[in-house]
Amino acid sequence: MHLKHVLLACVWLFCSLHAGSQPAEKKYTYVHPQMGTTFKITFYSRLDSISSQAIATEIFSKIDSLNLLFSDYLPESELNRLCNQAGNLNWINISSDLWNILDLSNYFTQASSGAFDVSLGAITRLWRKARAMKELPDSTLISNALRSTGHTCVQLNAKQQARIIQAGTRLDLGGIAQGYTADLCLKILRSKGIRRALIDAGGDIAIGDPPPYSSGWLIYFPSCSKDRADHLDSLRLSNCGITTSGATTRYLEVNNIKYSHIIDPRTGWALTENYLVTVQAPNATIADAWATAFNVLGPLGWESIQEEHPELNVWIIKGNY
Repeated sequence: MHLKHVLLACVWLFCSLHAGSQPAEKKYTYVHPQMGTTFKITFYSRLDSISSQAIATEIFSKIDSLNLLFSDYLPESELNRLCNQAGNLNWINISSDLWNILDLSNYFTQASSGAFDVSLGAITRLWRKARAMKELPDSTLISNALRSTGHTCVQLNAKQQARIIQAGTRLDLGGIAQGYTADLCLKILRSKGIRRALIDAGGDIAIGDPPPYSSGWLIYFPSCSKDRADHLDSLRLSNCGITTSGATTRYLEVNNIKYSHIIDPRTGWALTENYLVTVQAPNATIADAWATAFNVLGPLGWESIQEEHPELNVWIIKGNY
C-alpha cells in the first residue's frame, strides 16, 4: 500500500476511535416560572445530567435576579426604586442590565415613533386595576397619567446612571424584559460551549444553533393565510429571535368592546383592534419590542417602515379574542 494511503487510513482510524469515545449529545429541558410566565430552556450537550442541571440552576438564578431588577410589581425592585425618585434631577447609579434595557427601550421608542414606550407604567397600573374591577378606567385619570409619559422622561449617561425628570412617571418593561432575559440566558449557555439551544420566555424565543441533524428549530406561529383562521404556520430557525404578540387572553370586555392589555402610548387607551403580530429578528429583545410596537402601528405602520428594517420579518393578522 502506498505510504500516503497508509497515513490516510491511520488518520481515519484515529478520528473514528476519537469520535466514538465522545458521548452523544443529549437533549435537556428545564422549566422555571418567573416574570409572570414560564421560562423553558432546551439545549443539546455532551454533559451529564448533573452538570446540565447545574447550568440550568445558574440560568434560573440569573432570571430571578433580573426579575428583582425589572419588575414593576415588586416594591423593592431596582426599577421601582428608580421610579420613586422621579422628578428628582440627581443622577442615580443603576445596574448594567437596567441601564442596558433602558437604553434599548429609548432606541425602540424613537425608531417606532413612540409606538413602543416603557414610560407607560402609571397608565398600565390603571388598566390592570380596570381589568380586575371589570370596568373602564376613568378618562380623567388616563389623561393625567399620560402627561407623565414619553421617552424624554428617562435620561441616561455614560457613567451608568439614570434619572427620571418628570414627577409621577412610572416605568413598565413588560414589552421587552422577557426577550432581553431570554437573550441573556442564551448568552450564558454559549459561554459554556453550549450552542444548540432554545430559550422560550412565554413566547419570546431566543434561538441558537439548530438541533443535531436538523436545519433549525421548528417554530409555529399564527397562520397568515386568510382561509386558515386559527391555524399555524411553521419555520425552521436558528440564531435569531421570534415573538408572537397579541391580546389572546388578557383583555377587558365592556359593553361588547374588548380592550387589549396592550396600550397605545399616544392616547393612553387600550387597543380595541386586535392583531396577532409575529416578528422574527436578529435576537429576542428586538423581536419582543417590535412585536409590541406593531400591535399599535398595525399593518400600515409596518408597511411604512419595512424598507428601513430589512433585519425583520413580520407577519400581522387579524386576531380573534
